[in-house]
Amino acid sequence: MINMNIQQSGFCMSFMKQKALLHVLALIILIFGKVSLVWAEDIALTSVNLNTLSGDNVQLSFEMTDDINMPKVFHTDSPARIVLDFIGTKSALKQKKNTINAGGVNSFVAIEAAGRLRIVINLLKLVPYEVKVEGNHAIVILRSSGKVARESHKKLSEKTLTQFAALIPKQAINKIDFRRGKKGEGRLLISLSNPNTVVNTQEKSGKIELTFLNTQLPDLYAKKMDVLDFATPVSMVEAKKVGSKVKILITPIDGNYAYTSFQSDGLLSVDIRPITTAEEEEKRRGKFPYSGERLSLSFHDIEVRSVLQILADFTDLNIIVNDSVTGNLTLRLNDVPWDQALDFILKAQGLAKRQAGNVILVAPTAEISKLEQEELDAMQVVERLEPLKTEYIQINYAKAKNFRNILLGNSSISSDGCAVSSGNINSKFQQNTQGNQGNQGNQGNQGNQGNLGNRGGIGSKGVGGANYALLSARGTALVDSRTNTLIVKDTSKQLEEIRKMILILDRRVDQVLIEARIVIAEDGFAQELGVKFGAAYTGGDGVNTSFKAGGTTGGSTNPGDGDIVSPILSNLAVTNPYGALGMTLADGANYVLNLEITALQDDRKAEFVSNPKVLTSDRCKASIEQGVEIPFQTVSQNGTQTQFKDAKIILEVTPQITPNGSIIMLLRIAKDSPGDITPGGLAINSREINTSVQIEDGETVVLGGVYEGDTVNIVNSVPWFKDLPLVGWMFRKTIKSDVKKELLIFITPKVVKDSMRMR
Repeated sequence: MINMNIQQSGFCMSFMKQKALLHVLALIILIFGKVSLVWAEDIALTSVNLNTLSGDNVQLSFEMTDDINMPKVFHTDSPARIVLDFIGTKSALKQKKNTINAGGVNSFVAIEAAGRLRIVINLLKLVPYEVKVEGNHAIVILRSSGKVARESHKKLSEKTLTQFAALIPKQAINKIDFRRGKKGEGRLLISLSNPNTVVNTQEKSGKIELTFLNTQLPDLYAKKMDVLDFATPVSMVEAKKVGSKVKILITPIDGNYAYTSFQSDGLLSVDIRPITTAEEEEKRRGKFPYSGERLSLSFHDIEVRSVLQILADFTDLNIIVNDSVTGNLTLRLNDVPWDQALDFILKAQGLAKRQAGNVILVAPTAEISKLEQEELDAMQVVERLEPLKTEYIQINYAKAKNFRNILLGNSSISSDGCAVSSGNINSKFQQNTQGNQGNQGNQGNQGNQGNLGNRGGIGSKGVGGANYALLSARGTALVDSRTNTLIVKDTSKQLEEIRKMILILDRRVDQVLIEARIVIAEDGFAQELGVKFGAAYTGGDGVNTSFKAGGTTGGSTNPGDGDIVSPILSNLAVTNPYGALGMTLADGANYVLNLEITALQDDRKAEFVSNPKVLTSDRCKASIEQGVEIPFQTVSQNGTQTQFKDAKIILEVTPQITPNGSIIMLLRIAKDSPGDITPGGLAINSREINTSVQIEDGETVVLGGVYEGDTVNIVNSVPWFKDLPLVGWMFRKTIKSDVKKELLIFITPKVVKDSMRMR
């Protein structure tokens, strides 16, 4: 019995020892496991060293806290980058982006994400490289063979260019001139001694550079020329000698220009013109909207929050992520701007962003919209409670009342395009303003406060009740016509918008001088030939002369006898002839046979020139009249009355200057002149043209012409007798008339320029 107890006690003690040993062993295993885990998790990048090796090679050494495995390596050509991915590694560097700027290496970025470390090496240009691991060092060796090849190619190109220049005969620049073209373009004219001069044209650093090989430049032109006063896209032209070459640098005012060059017969012409509005809009649409630094990302099933953290580390921006942002995504982006990557990541997850300075808020789209709506509601409340300020704005080039109408929401429409259509708004605007001020005085009445937005003014409400007024609900605008001052009372925000609007619209308007030339040319010819033929009784003693001449028909040897000469056969004489020939053909038995020939011939050549001129502003109608009032008498039951008719020269024109410098004109030109006196009164010859035409500044164009030609041949005769042989002409009267008239209207518009304003 005793022995059994001893054995049982020994067994118990042995069991207890085994159990204790097991606990100790488990504890040791646990401690060593934790230590190994800590060691495995604590591998980190501690430092980076740059060394220059023989052969113009560069070595980058990344030192870790423990031995590492070979990283995953890839590169991109544009931009030149080498990317290393280390699994289970973190960065212990003080900053993520480190600048080197040595040995062809620009910088490197170390980014942690999803249990791995990505190192991006930014190079100036991609060169052959080698990556290897030695213990706790990751080594990247950059070979300089590409760099040496590029430098060798560069030296070879320079040597070839020098040899080529030596083969070119000596040439010279004779003259450098700068002018302004008709469309506002800058034109550089370079006179060359050799028509085959070699010129290299290129753009560098926002300038246009012309290089002339083996060329001489006179000292007179080796200088800088300030051409800003020409009002072109060019501000400076500089010509200088560089060894055996000549360089001419053209400095534009800004980047909104286009240039062309043309060389012919020893004259090189370089035109620099401003980009039109359409071209600028096309350029803006074609511009890539993202400008962030490029990066490459490749992740599988990574949290959205982790990706946003990587972008925050890469861009040094502060990104605030809403609690409701969840989910994972898989992405592979290679050489993409970071802002473009952020936009597409947010769209893929149904997220949106709000950015203020360097802080970005990321949240679901619905929450961002709700936040913006709440901010808008808060702004409206603040606007209703914001105090009003009064500002006195001096209007310089327009009428203050026109701006008041714009503030009330009335469009700038009128018959001649020069004034804002105001309508009958003054009394209604004042009445509504007074009524609203009375409603504002009752702060406790919510219904009256609702009337704060009911501000009067005809034209302020458009189709569908849209409000086009620039004033706020409580704003008012008055005009002092004596000083042309606009008095505006509104919130600070609205006053700032109104000032911007007036700054844009209240400006000097270009003026146009329109010169018209009205030419009326006449060329006329008229000829009349008539005959008066008959017999007359002579009386007396019968002694008569057989032939008499001198323009008097009939005759008697006894003048003063009171003889009567009466033509009885034909009277086809010319009315008011310039010349007449009368003769007695035969007489007998106290009768004579008389003949009178009358003739008239007119030659008319005339030219009437009218030259009206008028000066007006762009899009403003102008007219000029000159003429006389011609009196004429009329007979009616009230007696004889004197009335007047106008005969005037009228020029009416509405010019419009287009952005490219041409001029569109709506024209009415009229020229009246006195005509013939008719039984109904005096006739007025009227000539008028109404047209619309577009021509270049300073050019002359023929608007129209009217050609009139009248040819008249009239023969008056006595029947049967006109056909008698030999004497038939005595019974005929001939009238010939040929009149030609031509009307030509010339027009010449000229934009009046202000040299001080152009500067």
